[in-house]
Amino acid sequence: MGLIEGQVAIVTGAANEVTRGIALRFAREGAKVVLVDKDHEAAQAAAHPIPGAEARSADLSDPEAARALADAVVGAHGRIDIMLNGAHAALKWDRLADRQAAPDFTAAFNDVLLSALNMMQAVYPHMKAAGGGRIVNLGSIYGPTANEGVTDAVTMDFALTGLTRSAGVEWGKDGILVNFLQPAVPDIAVFADYRAKKGKSVDTLIANMAMPRLADPVEDVGGAAMFLVSDEACFILGHRVLADGGQHLTAAVFEPGAQR
Repeated sequence: MGLIEGQVAIVTGAANEVTRGIALRFAREGAKVVLVDKDHEAAQAAAHPIPGAEARSADLSDPEAARALADAVVGAHGRIDIMLNGAHAALKWDRLADRQAAPDFTAAFNDVLLSALNMMQAVYPHMKAAGGGRIVNLGSIYGPTANEGVTDAVTMDFALTGLTRSAGVEWGKDGILVNFLQPAVPDIAVFADYRAKKGKSVDTLIANMAMPRLADPVEDVGGAAMFLVSDEACFILGHRVLADGGQHLTAAVFEPGAQR
């Protein structure tokens, strides 16, 4: 029997390879996974290789859409045990002085922070009625390291930290444990493209990391997420958890100005 056998997990940001890895790990441990994305085709593609997974589409920056999604999942499956907010700001690697800040920040705010807030509020009454639940907000290593060229991600990470802590204070008494997971740079296609452009400079940075490799979305990031939603983490609340192989210790950064 898996660690979360029979539980129902909503995972948003299904187009992201990291969230797909987490969803696969949840499914391996016995959960019914509902993958959500604004793009229905992306949600379907993410759900297809995951046993028993279900795909749904919604614009979660709309609170009514978030509530409708939560209600639909409860209507179909009777419960929501786990909420993984996995939507990410698109990394553009532009320096702050060189970008159109207002449109970029508006998009990041809607896709990341507002979507997470709306889904947390949407699942709250269902989790409270059930006697508890687990919420994990997913960020990135760029919050702790505040790297160049990733202002949106850094800003959203700090905002999600505040949201996580505030929810922890208010919802802990209801048995709802809210935590914030910040993984290292993952071994995914987007980073592979960046690595191909930057070449040896990236290889050198990886070699100098405390654990000199990229994160595996299923085993490394998914494993950390799995721990946070399991009974093994029953007394962990309001924490910022780094699943980064010690990347923050050596401050290895990946930035747009790196040269070959």
